[in-house]
Amino acid sequence: MELLFDCHTFDAGPQGTTTFLAGLIDALPEAARKRSLPLAVTCAARDPDAVSRFVETSCRFEEMRGGFAARNLVELPRLTRQPGLDAVVSQYVRPFRSSAPTVSVIHDVLFLDFPALFGWRYRMMRQLLFGWAARHSDVVITVSAYSRARIAHHFGVDPARIDVLTNAVDVTTPLPRPQGRAAGAPLKLLYVSRFEIRKRQHWCVAAANALAKQGYQVELTLVGDASGAYAASVRAAIVADRVPGAVVSVRSDVSRDDLHALFAEADLFLFPSECEGFGIPVIEAAANGVPCVVAANTAMIELENWYAGLAVRENDRAAFVGSVVTAVARLPALRHEAADRAPKVRAAFRWPEVADEFVGILQRRGVIA
Repeated sequence: MELLFDCHTFDAGPQGTTTFLAGLIDALPEAARKRSLPLAVTCAARDPDAVSRFVETSCRFEEMRGGFAARNLVELPRLTRQPGLDAVVSQYVRPFRSSAPTVSVIHDVLFLDFPALFGWRYRMMRQLLFGWAARHSDVVITVSAYSRARIAHHFGVDPARIDVLTNAVDVTTPLPRPQGRAAGAPLKLLYVSRFEIRKRQHWCVAAANALAKQGYQVELTLVGDASGAYAASVRAAIVADRVPGAVVSVRSDVSRDDLHALFAEADLFLFPSECEGFGIPVIEAAANGVPCVVAANTAMIELENWYAGLAVRENDRAAFVGSVVTAVARLPALRHEAADRAPKVRAAFRWPEVADEFVGILQRRGVIA
């Protein structure tokens, strides 16, 4: 089984597609051994250091030069001509020409369901390119039942042609114990995901301030790429709206070990996002035994039975903030529930099983024998 992965997302840095791709590639050797298949993986990107930053398993590196057009018009088509290649695996957009079967992983089409959150150029180009990939790839994969339904709806593709391959998490830290906070210790809130207006980090800031007004000492940590205008507006709100007792910090460059430490220290995980194709951070929090307050919409509805905490159905900031306050009042019970659920989450969302299902999809679709 020889697979070529378009790994240009590694050049861009941490994001949901990077997490998915790295987890899948690292787990493929075990999946191949399980099915008695020889395996050769090629990772194509601009920078070999970017690949080694995310991928731990052995792979061959191929350099791709240029941007989007060069990658899909020249570089990937060139690489698909290597002898014995079974498939090229791309995120969202397949190469425009390919000598090997194409596998397109389209994580979501949120820009079509929530057009007001995305610029018209962004929407126009992606609707054209994602639709072309959905209709003309040998295998189409997405990460949730919600995304499968929306891809089929928008691009006129039979849902039976779209396979669902969920995300997973890599959490190997000791299982949590439902211990309470030490006397006088601040209440620690955590959010993880890049800064975008749809992610609504400003709702987390509002929740921290609301708790501080009730007399809590609160530390809110917002983890994620914090570049751009929206991130600047959140930083401005942190300063302008600050309530004594609430300390809000933004951290953009966090190692895996640092992130595990933040989860271990967190009392409550907040996720007010307006729309998601899957929602990896919520599963990470649940696997770490952290109670959650989550905006229950889009693909997030599919995760409700996995995390302990509150699912907020109202698309309203006051309702979300109120739910955070309620969750804090119920925190001892929620900690015990979260600790009970953590082993089940770790067992259900494992990369070895995801990789095995990925290989099974390729076999069922006739890409590999």
